[in-house]
Amino acid sequence: MLKGVNWIAVLIAFVLLEVLGFVWYGMVFSSAWLAEMNAIGLKPDMSNAAQTKSIAEGAVLIIVQVAGLSWLLRRLGASSLPAGLTAGFAAWFFFGLTTQGMEYVYMGFTPKLMAINCGQLALAYLLAGAVLGGVKFGASAKAPAAA
Repeated sequence: MLKGVNWIAVLIAFVLLEVLGFVWYGMVFSSAWLAEMNAIGLKPDMSNAAQTKSIAEGAVLIIVQVAGLSWLLRRLGASSLPAGLTAGFAAWFFFGLTTQGMEYVYMGFTPKLMAINCGQLALAYLLAGAVLGGVKFGASAKAPAAA
């Protein structure tokens, strides 16, 4: 199923998404995110051991997310920067935003927490889509293979 995935672009997108997550949650929205989490009764464990575990688990999820988006873009023939951005936005809008919306609806997330999380996810999908659509190495430089 993942034959022909541009693993170099996946790796680049993975690194960029890790940096985005660190900047977004660790620097720009750190205080606001923690305040909103506390407001809904979630108290994130900020110990070094817990953070290391969360980062490792998050990294696995990001690899799966980016590899899946790469597969989707290949299947759609989205092999340019604009096509990658469009597909990334569509994937976020139809899947990421709606999944995050379920947390808002059913888990009592505040509008501000929803905005923080959805904003990061939107940028992540756009960034990954841009990289996956725009970076040409190996298999992705060839025409999409028939399924």
